Amino acid sequence: MLIAQAKAKFSTYPNPAASHWVHEHYEQSGGKFIDTSDPGYKRQILQKKQFEKKQRGTSRVRLPEKKKGDK
Repeated sequence: MLIAQAKAKFSTYPNPAASHWVHEHYEQSGGKFIDTSDPGYKRQILQKKQFEKKQRGTSRVRLPEKKKGDK
């Protein structure tokens, strides 16, 4: 919604002034930015993905194993 308002307010979007306006209004409305430079952030994302993958189970189909003597 803020981006749509910025596009209506500024003649060209994106531009530095419009980006600043969006940033300020996002913070004023209670929005928070995630600090992606935190080393623990990537670890949390990976752990979340691994947990979700375990919840879904494996979707791979196992191929039949080769018998002795088969090439």
